[in-house]
Amino acid sequence: MADRKIIRDVIVSRPKKESAKELAEKVFLEEQPIFRAPAPEKSKRGFWKKIKIPGITTLLLVFVLGFIVVRAASTAKMLVIITPRSVSLAVDKNLVLAKSGGGAASFATAAFTYPLSGSFPAEESKVSEKKAEGTVVIYNKSSKDAQILIASTRLETPDGKIYRIPSTIVVPGTKIENGKTIPGSKEVKAIADKPGTGYNIGLTDFTLPGLKGSPKFETVFARSKTEMTGGFSGVTKLVTKNAVDLAIASLVSGINKNLKNIISKELVQGQLFLPGSEEFVVFGVETTPKIGDAADKFDLKLNGNVRWATVKMKDIAAALTASGVDPESLGQDETQVTNPDALAFKLVGYKFDATTFNLNIKGNVHIEATLDTTDIKSRLTEAHLTDAVSVLSLVPGAARAEVKFSPFWAGSLPKFFFNPASRPDHIDITIISR
Repeated sequence: MADRKIIRDVIVSRPKKESAKELAEKVFLEEQPIFRAPAPEKSKRGFWKKIKIPGITTLLLVFVLGFIVVRAASTAKMLVIITPRSVSLAVDKNLVLAKSGGGAASFATAAFTYPLSGSFPAEESKVSEKKAEGTVVIYNKSSKDAQILIASTRLETPDGKIYRIPSTIVVPGTKIENGKTIPGSKEVKAIADKPGTGYNIGLTDFTLPGLKGSPKFETVFARSKTEMTGGFSGVTKLVTKNAVDLAIASLVSGINKNLKNIISKELVQGQLFLPGSEEFVVFGVETTPKIGDAADKFDLKLNGNVRWATVKMKDIAAALTASGVDPESLGQDETQVTNPDALAFKLVGYKFDATTFNLNIKGNVHIEATLDTTDIKSRLTEAHLTDAVSVLSLVPGAARAEVKFSPFWAGSLPKFFFNPASRPDHIDITIISR
């Protein structure tokens, strides 16, 4: 017992019982381990994922439709097609036209310069001949005395061709310069003794046969300054007056066939050209070479005037309808003839400088109201009209009207948004005759 140890003062404590409330508070207050998944990478398209596809489509459609409408408003056109009121008549009338008024209608004349030119053959031929000629220098080495040579003095080439001087000359004698003897000299024309090409020669020396047998034959001589040219003998063509007259007639005949086309380019709107009044008048003639010269051909230039007469379309239309058509039936004060080419015109007593003459018109004439597209466009713009019925009421001379739009649906847009009639540059007007 003595070896036994007794452990005292050792107190074994028992766990204290905790209430349910204390356990609950301990559980909820105690920090719990937190497990977090890795943060996903932010998507750059996250914003667009929030927008639904149908919304994008609607937005695009609205944008496209808006662009089309705005584009149409800026480029759309309104085409107005108008047929004028008209009447057809069978006529055979004689009208008196006066230049200063007083007749059934006034006429006017016009003219402008129209040059013509051409090259023509010189058809007539003639036997002709010509002597060669050139320039020579005659020297005098014989003495200090001058040497007189009379007209027709002969000059001879080494091969025996003879040339003559045309006038009397004086060749000065020698002179001393710086201790040297300088021969006198004289330049003169020389002409071949006979015509023909055989006398056309180059540079050469000449002797004077008239001095043969005297000391001067060796001291008075000549040398060429130029070649001898121009010699001819044979048949040649000449520019004659007859050839020039034939050439003038040919040019005038050619332009007369084309006068109406030339005049048509000079007419202004509203003018009626009177067939039969056209003419070409020559007032100047130039030929190269001149009449009488030898040549195989010649150039001809004509200065002339194209002339014609005109009358106003409205005056002729008024004169033709004066007794048979009520002007109000055409709806306009002014009318015009639309088929002048289908009518026969005859001018009686017409001259370019005449003050009056008679005009006969025969055929089936078509007369219609004269419509001014600029005036119509201005009216449409002021009235803001876009329909055919309104156009007819606005234009008294119109028998029929049609309105078209480009694009075709532009006319259906509200006027407060798009009204082509408010912009003249968006209106095109076409007049169609019946």
